[in-house]
Amino acid sequence: MDPAASYPPHKTARWAIMVLSVLGFFLSMDVTLTTLLIEPMKHDMVLTDVEIGLLQGTAFGLAFGLASLPLGRAIDRANRVTLLKLGLIVWMVSMGATALAGSVATLMLSRIALGFVYALLIPSALSIISDLYPPSGARWRQASSLWAKRAVRHSAFWRGLIFDALTKLLVGSPDLTGGLVPWRTLYLAAAALALPLLLGIGLISEPARQEQEQRGRSLKPALRELWQHRSFLEPLLAAMLFSTMTFQAAAVWATPVLIRSYHQTPGQFAGWLSAVTFAGGIVGALLGGQLAEFGRRRAGRAGVLLPAIVAAALTAPLSFFGVAPSVVTFGILLAGSMLVGAFNATIGVIAITLNVPNEIRGLALGANVFVSAVFGAATAPTAIALLSSALGGEAKLGLAIAGICVPGALLSALFFGVAMRGAKLNGTEAVAP
Repeated sequence: MDPAASYPPHKTARWAIMVLSVLGFFLSMDVTLTTLLIEPMKHDMVLTDVEIGLLQGTAFGLAFGLASLPLGRAIDRANRVTLLKLGLIVWMVSMGATALAGSVATLMLSRIALGFVYALLIPSALSIISDLYPPSGARWRQASSLWAKRAVRHSAFWRGLIFDALTKLLVGSPDLTGGLVPWRTLYLAAAALALPLLLGIGLISEPARQEQEQRGRSLKPALRELWQHRSFLEPLLAAMLFSTMTFQAAAVWATPVLIRSYHQTPGQFAGWLSAVTFAGGIVGALLGGQLAEFGRRRAGRAGVLLPAIVAAALTAPLSFFGVAPSVVTFGILLAGSMLVGAFNATIGVIAITLNVPNEIRGLALGANVFVSAVFGAATAPTAIALLSSALGGEAKLGLAIAGICVPGALLSALFFGVAMRGAKLNGTEAVAP
């Protein structure tokens, strides 16, 4: 029997990919909105850099990470489409709560809720994608990166322009949005715009789980099987942790550096930031899928990590974007840093998908989220803020970014190499056809 026969028809799979791509766009909306508007939020709510780090990193990252393992297990056992609908509802409520927040505590609770949502929606979407096409086909590689590609396209550009336009409009008509300042208006609009997506998710059919040898497996046997892949998974999770740290530096602190050190406004950098986001996020995701396949052909399933070793090492010099001599150089280095971040995130997921059996794949993806979020995303932004303060204050933010990210990039490259060796020694190349 043809293995591809058990996969959904191409038309059904294409619709699912389209809806999941739109979902990815909405997930990126929170990230790009907060990154773009963090300085207006800082001034409106009188936030310190450490509080920004706690909001962007600790609150979000800890919730994201701590929820990832139990939610990853739920994804392995429950209806994933239903989980997507529930997660999107919580996302909308959290975005609305951010728009109406009157205190740091409310912002913190909203970020915690969004962390739980991301821990649910991202692995659910990836798990569904892995069951839409055979893993050895070109369509599977395209689908694995397409949802990330559409998630970031033009998002920073339009939000920056809209923010500047709203700011100018409200100077003359402050009651136009009911007294809400521009950054609050954008968050509220994002929550409302997600309503039609609920209908689209409801039209997705739950795909059959492929390559699944056992159903209804309890947690203990699943963890025992996951442990058998530790020579591959442990160093891979460490590599993804340090890669996440470097990516978070660009995602969280690039906009504050632009505003403080280069005296840019969101409207001024929105256009070229869109190009940076496009080049980094989209090209990185696409190259990750293509070069992972190149590595697989040359060195088997473990070989998908070969390009990640080189890319992670290149992140070290790119991490000096915060002390670049000009905005142009800043943009070039930032684009490269974001490209590598998306590149390695894609390769890490592909490596897990190819080297871990389907029945524990959601658990493995959840472990990746847990480690990257709790020890990477939750710590890097706050660590950079604290280091900046120790070095002399907000003016040293760019130097603090390099101080955290350069060693993180080198450690990431090292552990990607160890993971590749572990995959070969562990024989994970024979997991799936």
